[in-house]
Amino acid sequence: MAAEWNEKLLEPLKYYESELKEHFRQVTINYFENLAQKSGVSREDSAQFMKEYNELARSTQDLEGSLSTYKFFRGVCKILLWGSAIWALWEYFLASYPDPENIFWCVVVFILSGAIYLLKIAPSIAELKDKIGNLESHMAEMRRKGYEMMAPLNALFHGEMTHELIKKAIPFIHLDPNFDMKRFSQLVESYGLNGTSHENISTLDISSGTILGNPFIFVKRLIHEMGDYTYTGERVVQYVESYRDSNGNLRHRTVTETLHASVTKPGPYYSNIVSLVYGNDAAPNLSFSREASGKKGEVSGLWDKFKLNREISEIRDKTRDAIKTGGTFQGMANEKFDARFHALDRDNEQEFRLLFTPLAQENIEYIFDHSPYGDDFDFEKNKKINVICAKNTANWKFDAGPFNYIDFNFESIKDKFINFNCDYFDHMFFSFLPLLSIPLYQQMMAQDYIYHKNCDYNYNFYVTEMLANEMNVDYFYPSDADVRDNVRAVLKTRPVRSSGDVDTVEVEAHSYRTEWHRDYVPVRAGNGEYYDVPVDWEEYIPVSRKEYMEVSKMDDEGEDFATVKNMEKYFYSQDYSQKTFAYKNHMVGKVYDENMSITDLVNQIVHP
Repeated sequence: MAAEWNEKLLEPLKYYESELKEHFRQVTINYFENLAQKSGVSREDSAQFMKEYNELARSTQDLEGSLSTYKFFRGVCKILLWGSAIWALWEYFLASYPDPENIFWCVVVFILSGAIYLLKIAPSIAELKDKIGNLESHMAEMRRKGYEMMAPLNALFHGEMTHELIKKAIPFIHLDPNFDMKRFSQLVESYGLNGTSHENISTLDISSGTILGNPFIFVKRLIHEMGDYTYTGERVVQYVESYRDSNGNLRHRTVTETLHASVTKPGPYYSNIVSLVYGNDAAPNLSFSREASGKKGEVSGLWDKFKLNREISEIRDKTRDAIKTGGTFQGMANEKFDARFHALDRDNEQEFRLLFTPLAQENIEYIFDHSPYGDDFDFEKNKKINVICAKNTANWKFDAGPFNYIDFNFESIKDKFINFNCDYFDHMFFSFLPLLSIPLYQQMMAQDYIYHKNCDYNYNFYVTEMLANEMNVDYFYPSDADVRDNVRAVLKTRPVRSSGDVDTVEVEAHSYRTEWHRDYVPVRAGNGEYYDVPVDWEEYIPVSRKEYMEVSKMDDEGEDFATVKNMEKYFYSQDYSQKTFAYKNHMVGKVYDENMSITDLVNQIVHP
């Protein structure tokens, strides 16, 4: 760890701004340049090729602009044709006193607009469509040739490159090939991670490793929660009401009124969340939580200062109440930090202060004031387990597969490669920032962990759920479940048996079917009477389905990542409707088939 640690990490955001960000970008550029040199593709030939392609694209855009103009005038001509025809017919057949002059001019407009349409606009539109079609065909052929030119470079990409870049550029972060049982057991046994799977959460993706010797996992999860849906209905009613007119006479009138009603019923909601789970032995008796305020920049302006002072007053009141009642809460000397960090449910003041030293407080406030994302992270600590949920990770493209880079243009490939990997590291580092801001976390290093296999299976539920979600989820979908945006399938896995490196896993999909019902809600009308207003609503009824899959691991063969490339090529070439095989993070999964084992399929892929 000593060789990995850098004193500049004590101020992590400043270190990132001054050195790490540009260093990682430069390593990424150099890595790509080595790939380009190895591939043998010519960037000069690609530049000349793209110059010709872009000229065609501009010509196509110009023609499409002309086509839009002609289509506009075609519309004008149609309006004139129909308008003049209808007006002339109306004048001739329906008008009480037909005006011959009006009819004459209608005929003139009809003939002229028809002639312009038939002789100029229609042929021009047809000609432009032919030209655009020919250009698009030519461009499609050029794209095919472009992909052929770039094939040697595109063939070098694989999903482990992002990990390779982090390994080269950032020595204090070590990424695992996959989240294996050893890392899983370490977090469960040494740090208290909950080792059971939650029924309403399914793992979509995962990455694990160590930072300064302490274990972490990034987990992208599908979260299922029940919430409320509001349904509305209306009914039109009529009733007779009495009133007196201006002369005092009693009169009656019929009133029509539209009554509105609503009902609230439970239904499912789904969201994707990326969380950083981190284990550290420091402050092992402390638990707290805080939520992001969403504010960017320093505290300024009357309203911001008012809110800050109000928070400080609440903390002072909480401290006084704790003294009176014998509680443990005690406000920090740095009241501004205490109010902005707002971890007021902490349960161990001594250990809280061990973590949040003056330097840690300064680092956290620097994040609030100078991070491009501002105060965007939730932070929960439960003894030795820390969980960071940063809002900026909603834009994190977690899957580092080769499809992120492939293109027919050399410069586009280069830009995609550099931008994707720099963004990946950016999101990763900013998730680590709150943890790296705490000096004690940097000083504590995990003790050596000796893994003793104590279960009858090889792979944890995080990995098996990830693989199941990489397949065509429709394969697991209950046959009677609704398929739409607000009804999804939450996949849960359970090991069934194990043979060597292969686990057979049960995949259970949880979803909903719906049934429509009608409630009648009494609503009072203007006459004082109540009327039943019908409101239709959906009942979400849980349904499930069980299927089976096989899971195994892959060992990379050599530095050229040949095995990884073969697995990814097969995985990404599958038609989604037939996607019953998954590969990710050196792990493979396959829908169970008694006629083809996962071992046989892998051998066919690796040794075609």
